[in-house]
Amino acid sequence: MAVLIKSDGSQHDYPEYDTLQGKQKAVGGYIEPVYFDDKVLIVNEEGLIHQLPVNDTASSMAQQIIVGDCLLLTREEWNENN
Repeated sequence: MAVLIKSDGSQHDYPEYDTLQGKQKAVGGYIEPVYFDDKVLIVNEEGLIHQLPVNDTASSMAQQIIVGDCLLLTREEWNENN
């Protein structure tokens, strides 16, 4: 199951990850995948433009700056729905 990682550090199971609309709802806009290890972070494609807050938890995972709320999926979950 996908995990919603909010920029405030909280994490929640997110069952609506299997549709484009569900992913867009989670990140608040257009989606962009960020691949690392065997995981995929779904982030807001325009997060920097909209000056969303840095998501320290997701940034640490991906070893790059990630802003806004994002979804953490396994590559298998990502590949099943795309």
